Amino acid sequence: MQSGIAFVVPFGLGEKTTVWARTLPLAQELVRAGHRGTIVIPPWDTPDDAGVTETREGVDLINVSLTGGLLPTLRRMVRIIQEREPEIVHVVKPRAHAGLIQWWLWQRRRLTGRGPRLLLDIDDWEQAWASINHYTPPVARFLAWQEEWGIRHADGITAASRWLTNRAQEYAPTTPRCYVPNGVPHQAMHSDHATPDSGAATYSILYYTRFVEISPQWLTDFWRAMRASEPDAHLHVAGSALIAGREREFQHHLAAADADAAAAVTWHGFVDGPTQEALYAAADCAIFPARAEPLQEAKCSVRLATTLLHGVPVVASAVGEQANYGGDGAAQLLPADATPAEFAADVLALLRNPAHAQAMTALARDRLHNQYAWHVLGHKLVDFYADILHP
Repeated sequence: MQSGIAFVVPFGLGEKTTVWARTLPLAQELVRAGHRGTIVIPPWDTPDDAGVTETREGVDLINVSLTGGLLPTLRRMVRIIQEREPEIVHVVKPRAHAGLIQWWLWQRRRLTGRGPRLLLDIDDWEQAWASINHYTPPVARFLAWQEEWGIRHADGITAASRWLTNRAQEYAPTTPRCYVPNGVPHQAMHSDHATPDSGAATYSILYYTRFVEISPQWLTDFWRAMRASEPDAHLHVAGSALIAGREREFQHHLAAADADAAAAVTWHGFVDGPTQEALYAAADCAIFPARAEPLQEAKCSVRLATTLLHGVPVVASAVGEQANYGGDGAAQLLPADATPAEFAADVLALLRNPAHAQAMTALARDRLHNQYAWHVLGHKLVDFYADILHP
């Protein structure tokens, strides 16, 4: 039976990845399965989109006007939901506009006894960002309350990581939960990538980062260990810092410790699509080190999945979803407490064994196709919706 699904998101389709990299692909799969899909957006981060409605592969993306501030914006979002009459409202992240809409709809249903099923999608542990985003104590307390309230007041919860699934169970033990990691597009499954050449004059190492996964000291020690064994290796660091000035801390720390090693690093910052493709094509290996902490354990890295999809051999810390994406030998996994020198040793071993790297990347693509393709995850979500609507 066809159902109407309205996703309510906290921000637009800008640099923040959740909406365009997770919500939209899932909504498109729901449409392919015969459902009606809408995404209601308060585009405060992409204000040029305010008032714009478009359709992408059957999904209506409605960017509400921001005129008048918060309350008028929320009223417009609620009005769109009422006009669409969805059976399910799927709130994406229990924060900001989306979290307030969940509260509004829940209270109205409590008072009237009518309203759609309210589901919550979590792909991060928002409280872990408080120190990184430098929230004031009142803002941090409000967002923590909003996150926990949202989990406790949902008819069902979808979570992008096992860590989040377990955390949701702690707050709402009787609420149905569904593990829906971030996926990959089926049509991109067969991209080609050259495997490392064990006799190459230089090795190109790719590191995508937001500069919160490890410390400047860790990266410095890792890169110095790499250069001690492979003096011609080159490190490409891509990604923008979540904390202003954090990238410079990494750069200065490395330069102060070892000027020669620092000279063998290119800092790309935020990269566009063509640059990203060029980096993938040139990379002999990609690294994903991470500390074992809630911020890293909760997330489900779209970047790691994309890197594996491009056929780049990966060495990663077995933290959170990195252990799942890289499981069964799809990536070279190390314990979270592996030293920088141990991490470097595994990278070098992989670079010097191209046959193993090739087998590893082939396995990674097969696992992505079988477990993480969006159409696979979309069917899983459809089944979960059916259980919610017809328990």
